[in-house]
Amino acid sequence: MKTLAVSFAVALAASTGLAAAQDFKAEWAKTLAAAEKEGELIFQSQPNQGARDFLQREWAKAFPKITLQMNVTPTPQFLARIRTERQAEKYLWDVALAGFTIGYPAAHEGMLDPVLPEIIDPEIKNPALWGGWDTAFVDLQHKYVLATSKFIAGPWYDALKIPPAKVEKEKLKTLLDPEYTGKTVWHDPGMPGSGTAVALMLRALMGEDALRTLVIDRRVQMVPQQPQVIEAMARGTAWMALGPPVRPLMAPYAQAGVKTDIRPFGNGPDVNMESIGGSTLFVFNKRPHPNATRVFVNWLLTHDVQEGFAKAIQQSSRRADVASVAEPDQTPIPGVKYLHTQWEEDQQKMDDAVKLVSEWHKQVK
Repeated sequence: MKTLAVSFAVALAASTGLAAAQDFKAEWAKTLAAAEKEGELIFQSQPNQGARDFLQREWAKAFPKITLQMNVTPTPQFLARIRTERQAEKYLWDVALAGFTIGYPAAHEGMLDPVLPEIIDPEIKNPALWGGWDTAFVDLQHKYVLATSKFIAGPWYDALKIPPAKVEKEKLKTLLDPEYTGKTVWHDPGMPGSGTAVALMLRALMGEDALRTLVIDRRVQMVPQQPQVIEAMARGTAWMALGPPVRPLMAPYAQAGVKTDIRPFGNGPDVNMESIGGSTLFVFNKRPHPNATRVFVNWLLTHDVQEGFAKAIQQSSRRADVASVAEPDQTPIPGVKYLHTQWEEDQQKMDDAVKLVSEWHKQVK
């Protein structure tokens, strides 16, 4: 009797799975046909060139009848723009794969719809695949801002300028060495972007006094744009960098013959934070192309697209079945908990750290 019960349960699960697959196939065909009639998708992207190139190229291959209209307006300007548009009752945006600095205020101001209802593929909708929805959704309500990437991030240095043995021994104290005064560049944490969370990370890991010393006494170079960090490292005007993933972004300079040896400070929790990067997914309400939006969400979260996207931006996908793209020196230590700084629950602590850094930096000018 027990064998019959087990056999029935297996058969029921199989039939339920088959029915779900058939339902998905029918709904997908219907959604795709409607999306092709809409003919376009209005998309806000992160500035990472690798991300933009990958999405434009692969989307065009997959859905040639739906034009991807990509926008890369910086966060402050984009938020000002969409607020003005909505005050005039113009709803022009569909979806974003961008920084949480857009997602959090957009959610609070009632601009977004929950993401989960847009997912029609039952395989993608499995929370275990993403580490649980309460972890994958990083906004306070855990439904509007979905983190698609997960990796560790910390400072970078040029091993042609600073001995690796010194960094291995001194860790973050390397930033405080008087010998390197003026040689650290930081994507200004006062500007929304890759440098913002670093302020909280350094305050937590180094302490407030050390962070003050770094900003004031070691005269950190603050730059408003992420590419300026990369350029400073390429030109040798900076030897250490805070903010963006420097090594992957140095590729164009390396191809041009610039010699550097960019390395992270290590892969431990004493020099890194857990990061979600700039690849959070959110959908705008009252969007002009709802079916194209649904197609994009389901396409983006598939295994193959997540795998390709992770390789394009050199940041590991949150999907549990997608292999990490991290190099050995950036691979998280198994079983070790890392500080996280970018969840909305950390927002006030991050704002406080950014305020301190900005006030100290004014004393340097």
